[in-house]
Amino acid sequence: MKNISKTNKVLVAGIAAGMLCGCMESTVGPIDKDDVAPGALTDVKWEPIPGGAIITYEYPMDTDLLYANASLTGKDGTKREFKASIYSNSLKIEGLGDTDTYSVRLTAVDRSENHSEPVYVDIIPDTPPVTKTLESLDVIADFGGITITFVNEAKEDLMFEVYTADKEDESRMELVKTFYTGLEKGTFSVRGYEDVPREFQIRIRDKYLNWSETWKETFTPIYEKELDKSLFREMKLPTDAETTAWGQKMEYIWDGEIKADGQGQEGCHTGTDPGLKWFTFDLGVKAKLSRFTLWFLQDDKHFFADASPRIYEIWGCADVPAQDGSWDGWTRLLTMENKKPSGLPVGTLSEDDRTAARNGDSANFPISSPAVRYIRIKCLKNWSGNSNIAFTEITLWGDDKVDQGNAGTNNK
Repeated sequence: MKNISKTNKVLVAGIAAGMLCGCMESTVGPIDKDDVAPGALTDVKWEPIPGGAIITYEYPMDTDLLYANASLTGKDGTKREFKASIYSNSLKIEGLGDTDTYSVRLTAVDRSENHSEPVYVDIIPDTPPVTKTLESLDVIADFGGITITFVNEAKEDLMFEVYTADKEDESRMELVKTFYTGLEKGTFSVRGYEDVPREFQIRIRDKYLNWSETWKETFTPIYEKELDKSLFREMKLPTDAETTAWGQKMEYIWDGEIKADGQGQEGCHTGTDPGLKWFTFDLGVKAKLSRFTLWFLQDDKHFFADASPRIYEIWGCADVPAQDGSWDGWTRLLTMENKKPSGLPVGTLSEDDRTAARNGDSANFPISSPAVRYIRIKCLKNWSGNSNIAFTEITLWGDDKVDQGNAGTNNK
């Protein structure tokens, strides 16, 4: 190898440094920076959408165009800007909370951030999503409160706030429910109130901080109570599954204890045998059911995993069921699909998943459901892919003032 002299080493180092500086300098700032404004947008048209407008236009012939820019001043005095790249000849204005007229300033912008001469267009938005959704509300008296059904045509991210009189100070309206959605339609309930008239108020907000007007109406909630678990009894019918695997018993699911695996008397478990599984119990009283909550075993092994129910049905029977274990006289009250908030694979949990599992799996029974005394839980699929079922506790609510008829007696 040839020796490199000290002088040559310095020369090579200088050339390398110069090349590096040249490369660095070449990345700073727009390559074709100038102060020449592009031509203006032409053939500007618009059409209204809920809470905004779609504006179309033609670009000028400038070769260094980058985007179109629209700006307007909101009712609160805030300037808002919207942009669209040169690959689109339309721009979307959104987030306006009324149907007033807005003056929109439009410019073409080049790579040097030069703006063209502005073009102005007046737009009138269609009814904003917060208002349309409020107008769509269908609110009915329900067990312990009200049930709210809505249509959100724009699929906007919305927040519902529900208010009613404070239980200790009826002159003060209290926020009792906050519900978030981006769905096109949906239903949610507000519960926990006695069957006496009370006013409810609802208002809706979008992500742009636009608020709807306040909806107000008085309802009398339908009577409901948490059913007395001391009256519950196992009813073993010929086709029912055993619920005693690993030392468990059916009675543990109504003992008021929400437990993790290994704590003893955790709940029920149907074992590992193949085939569909169901079991039956007696509520001890006939009731028109309003809602329920079911809890997984409270540990990572069973949170959205193992034999915890994933798709299951709740059936009811008003009178003493057929003793051959058939489904004669039974009515399916509800089909429940347990959904994992994160959507992560089985065995992987987020904190949202754990929080949901600790809160329990809850749903409302349809208000049209008949009054029943006997309950069957049928597992179609658990989180392992078969139909065995294991859980730690279930609570049911409903109206037990219904005619008890010929439902049988509870033998203590």
